[in-house]
Amino acid sequence: MTVLESFIALDTLNLLALLGVVFIGLPHGAMDGALAMHFGWTSRPAIIALFLFSYIGLAGAVVLVWVFAPAVTFVVFLAISIFHFGRGDASSLGAGRTAVESLARGGLVIAGISQMHRPEVDVIFQTLVGNDTSGVWLFLNGVVLITIGCVVEAVLFKNAQERLSFVVELGVLFLLFLAVPPLVGFALYFCFVHSIRHVSSVRNTMEATVSNLSITKSTAVFSFVTWGVGLAVLAQQTSMMELDSALLRVVFIGLAALTVPHMILVDGLLHRRPAAA
Repeated sequence: MTVLESFIALDTLNLLALLGVVFIGLPHGAMDGALAMHFGWTSRPAIIALFLFSYIGLAGAVVLVWVFAPAVTFVVFLAISIFHFGRGDASSLGAGRTAVESLARGGLVIAGISQMHRPEVDVIFQTLVGNDTSGVWLFLNGVVLITIGCVVEAVLFKNAQERLSFVVELGVLFLLFLAVPPLVGFALYFCFVHSIRHVSSVRNTMEATVSNLSITKSTAVFSFVTWGVGLAVLAQQTSMMELDSALLRVVFIGLAALTVPHMILVDGLLHRRPAAA
């Protein structure tokens, strides 16, 4: 079977979902190059090289750890994804309230999609970490309880207007995740909720230090490089397994690898460091 025939054989919705994650959702993380400009790291070649080396090194370290401890690495990836997604969506002020809302929102995405479609998602998990997914589900069972508690607490501390917006958004996402296949639900959220909010927030933050043209050019370069590397890895993986399994592994292990340095920049430095003069 040729690669083209393998793509056609993939479930159409799942294929579209994965392609959406790669070509629509992934470029929001490719704005990290523009963040380096915002921090003033592009002023000297040595600093640029250090940034690129550190970024690529962290991503490579995640892939290496995944190879030797896939289940543990996957659980850690799910945990940081809950925080990252939730914080990107949260509107509460104050560290405590932001943390609670972040867990409520991120928990709905990660644990909600997984628990609503447990049999289908378990097949995906097996592709990513092997046949024993019990540890992953133990973690997600705990996340469900934490998410419920955080949703209740977030509703209680928000004012009337914020409460309505919060409840409506979570309700719509809940119904969406329930109605569509898991990969489709994740892709719709990742591409059209998380990524759009991230792009808007980061552009607003950088508008005084980085031009829109520089942001666009940097994002395009990082995106094309990432796509090129991903395509090369996919070609290598398809020599050892079916295309659907290879595509799942490349997309989600790649996301895990890129999320670690991306979170350090966005959830760490961006929110704590003043813009470069």
